[in-house]
Amino acid sequence: MTETLDHAIHIATLAGATIKKMREEHTFTEQLKYGLELLTSADIASNDLIISEIRKAYPTHHIISEESPNDSFSIDEPTWIIDPIDGTVSYANGHYHACVSIAYAEHGQVVIGVVYCPFVDELFHAVKGCGSFLNGKPIHVKEVTQLSECLVATGFPYVRDNVPELTSYIARILPHIRDLRRLGSAALDYCWVACGRLQAYYEGSLSPWDMAAGRLIAIEAGATVGHYDYESKPDDLPEDILGIKVLTTSPGVFDLLLATLEAK
Repeated sequence: MTETLDHAIHIATLAGATIKKMREEHTFTEQLKYGLELLTSADIASNDLIISEIRKAYPTHHIISEESPNDSFSIDEPTWIIDPIDGTVSYANGHYHACVSIAYAEHGQVVIGVVYCPFVDELFHAVKGCGSFLNGKPIHVKEVTQLSECLVATGFPYVRDNVPELTSYIARILPHIRDLRRLGSAALDYCWVACGRLQAYYEGSLSPWDMAAGRLIAIEAGATVGHYDYESKPDDLPEDILGIKVLTTSPGVFDLLLATLEAK
């Protein structure tokens, strides 16, 4: 995995430098994708760069990207799962909580995850079975045992057609936790659980590119992952990229937060 990891890190840092430069120089433009989701020219530039670099090194590999048509979410063959900018709204508004997310999968599992936030120069990475790192130093979740010790993050979908459900989960957990955050990048939320800045993260609906890299980084840092209000798994999505009502926590509070989210 060493060579593939090196390529993933190199590509992520190149893309990160590109989106950072475009924002600093105010050269990106904005439009709406599907009439409601923000898309910038920096997303496209980053996407094109990442795909070009992957193709140079691995011309036969499959690529799943937020900004390119996807004919299959299978990760049985060597597959790259990329989000050119995770946190586009934050990016466009000058916030730091935006990143490049690159994962590599094979045999149905994500085995490499790289998440790079160029605005604070933080690079998270993990290889399956080898731990998680921030700028080359090992990271681990914060050990907690009570919800009252937990800073929890969540996220909201672009389509706000079920606001009562979103607010019901907040109403269930808010009396029990230390505080709640909505930071705007699923990939970084996973990474922040991994390094102890958050003790839990939950969200109702993620795409494979939102979660593939960050989820592995959280797991390799000791986090417990699962789902809340979970009914049945779609047959066509591997667990590593299944973004239905995801829950990721420090291990000592997973069951507590799960029960609280599911309380009726």
